[in-house]
Amino acid sequence: MLLQIDWRFLLLGEEEWSFLPEVLFRSAIMFIISLVAMRAIGRRGTKQGVFELVLIVTLGSAAGDPAFYKNVGILPATLVFVAIVLMYKIVNYITARNKYLDDLVEGKYARLVKDCKFAVESCKLDDLRHDELFEDLRLKGVMHLGQVEAAYIEASGQVSVFFLPDDKVVHGLPVTPELHEAQLDEIKEKGIYSCAYCGHTKEIKPIKHHPCEICKNEKWVRSIKDIRVK
Repeated sequence: MLLQIDWRFLLLGEEEWSFLPEVLFRSAIMFIISLVAMRAIGRRGTKQGVFELVLIVTLGSAAGDPAFYKNVGILPATLVFVAIVLMYKIVNYITARNKYLDDLVEGKYARLVKDCKFAVESCKLDDLRHDELFEDLRLKGVMHLGQVEAAYIEASGQVSVFFLPDDKVVHGLPVTPELHEAQLDEIKEKGIYSCAYCGHTKEIKPIKHHPCEICKNEKWVRSIKDIRVK
C-alpha cells in the first residue's frame, strides 16, 4: 500500500495560507525577545556570543516543532528560518556600523584585574561569583593575583589573562580554594594579607578589625608570592 501524504496538512499543519505573513512578524518579535533575554542573562551566563546563542535557541525550536508535532506545518517553520536569518543579517549589519548598538547588543569587555587586584572600579564584583572567576583564573594557570598584570572578561564571557614576568611577581590574593577559604576576621600576627573580596594587598600588624581601604570588606587572606609553575 502506497504511503498517502496530505501535502496541504504537511506544509501548513492546522493553519491557513493567511497565517504565513503572521509567521514572519511573530518570528521577528521572538528574535528580538530572545536577543533581549540573552543579553539580560549576561556574558557569564551565556559564555558565548549572544547572536550565536539566539540563533541556536530560535532555530532549534523552529526545526524541532515540525519534526515532532503533527499539527505544525513545515512551511511556517521554513518561514521562521527565513525571518530569523534576515533579522540576524539586519541586526548584524546595523551593529557593525554603530559601536554603541554593538556594545548594547553583544556587550563589551571589562577589566577584571588591575595592579594585581580586582578592578572594582570597572567590574562590579557583586554581579560576578568569585568561585566562577577563580575557576576561570585557575584554568589559565593563575595561583594568585600577584602573578597577573591584567585580566579581562571579554564580551563572550571568557577570561583573558596576561602574566607578569617571574621577577616582577608580587604578593597577591590566592585563588586556590584551600587558601582563599582560610579567611581571617582578626589579624593575630604581622604579615602581608590580601582583601578576600577585592584582592587589595598590604602589610598588616595585629589588629582585631581592619576594613579594606578599597571595598570596606573586613575579611583577609594571607598573601602568597609563588611564581608560576611552567
